[in-house]
Amino acid sequence: MKKVKIGLLFGGRSAEHSVSLLSAKTIWENLDRDRYEMFLIYINRAGDWCLTANSGFNEEELKRENFNSFMPWSSSVTAAVEADIFFPVLHGPNGEDGRIQGLFEMAGKPFVGAGSLSSQLAMDKVAAKMLFAQAGLKQAPYLYFIDNIHEQIAELVEKKLGYPVFVKPSALGSSVGIGKAGDVRELLAAVDHAFSYDNKIIVEKAIAMREIEVSVMGNAEIMVSAPGELLPAKEFYDYADKYLDGRTQFRIPVSLGADIEARVRKTVQRAYRALFLNGFARVDLFLEKGSGEVLVNEINTIPGFTAISMFPKLWQAQGIGFPEMLDRLIAYGFDHFHRRKENVDEGLGR
Repeated sequence: MKKVKIGLLFGGRSAEHSVSLLSAKTIWENLDRDRYEMFLIYINRAGDWCLTANSGFNEEELKRENFNSFMPWSSSVTAAVEADIFFPVLHGPNGEDGRIQGLFEMAGKPFVGAGSLSSQLAMDKVAAKMLFAQAGLKQAPYLYFIDNIHEQIAELVEKKLGYPVFVKPSALGSSVGIGKAGDVRELLAAVDHAFSYDNKIIVEKAIAMREIEVSVMGNAEIMVSAPGELLPAKEFYDYADKYLDGRTQFRIPVSLGADIEARVRKTVQRAYRALFLNGFARVDLFLEKGSGEVLVNEINTIPGFTAISMFPKLWQAQGIGFPEMLDRLIAYGFDHFHRRKENVDEGLGR
C-alpha cells in the first residue's frame, strides 16, 4: 500500500515554540511507519521555514540548519516536500490562530485540524466567549479590555467582579501570560504582564471550582471522551507546571456522577459546534463547587501532544492508543478537505 506523505510542521513564531517541539517529537515517535512517510518542516522563531532530518527536535541543533524560507507546495521545492496532507503542531499565535490554516486553504492543500475561521475564533478568548454566550453556555463572569488604562480597569473590576480574579491575554495558550490577583496592586501588575503578550486581555472572576478537560474528535459526527480532572500543584495550572515541573496530578478518567457527566458531554458538544469546529480539540470546563454548574472555559484546537498532555491521555484511557488516535486525526483532515472542496466546486458551478 502506498504510504501517505505527512508534512509535520513544528516550532513557529510564538511563546509556545518549545512546547511545539515536544509535541512534534511525540507524534514522530508514534506515527505508523508502515502507513506514513514523514517530512519534518521546522519553522524557527524568526519565521523561516526549513526541511530538516532532525528527528531529535533539539532546538540548539535546529538553529544550525540552513534556512531557506519557502512554502511547501511551491514549484521550486523538491517533490519530497509535496505532502499528501499537512499536520501543523504549531501551538499559539501564527500556528493555532487560523493563519497557517488559511494558507493551506488558499493553496488547496489538506491539513489536520480545525479550519481557519474556527481556529481564529477558538484562539481569541473574547470572541469564543461571545459565541459560547450566544449558544446559551454558562461561563465564569468576566470583562475584557483593549486599552491598558489602569484607573478604568481597576474601577470596573472592583465594581463588576471583585477579587480574586484571573488575568489572561486573549489569544495565547499553554497558560502563557496568565496571572492571579487578589488586590488592585496585583491586578495592575498582572494586567501589564498580560498586555505585554496581547493587545486584548480578559479579567475573569476566580470561582471555587474543579478543572475538567474533555477531548473531542470528529467532523459531522464527533466523539467525546470521558472527562478528566486537573489537580494543580499550585494555585493554577501554569506553563511551568504543564511542561517543565510536571507536578500537577490528573484523574483520568474522573467519575463525576451520571447527571454531571451528561451535562459535561452536552456542554462539550455545544461548545464544539458553537465555534464551527472540525478535526479535534480539547474543551476545558469548570465544575463550580457547591452549585455543581458546568461552565465552559475555553477550547484548544491544537492541544499538547506531549507524553503528559491531557488530549492523548484521555483517549488512551478509552482504549484509543496514540497511533490509532493519529490515524483518526489524519482521516478527519482528509474528510474535511474533500467536503470543503466539494462545496467550493459546487459554489463555482463546476
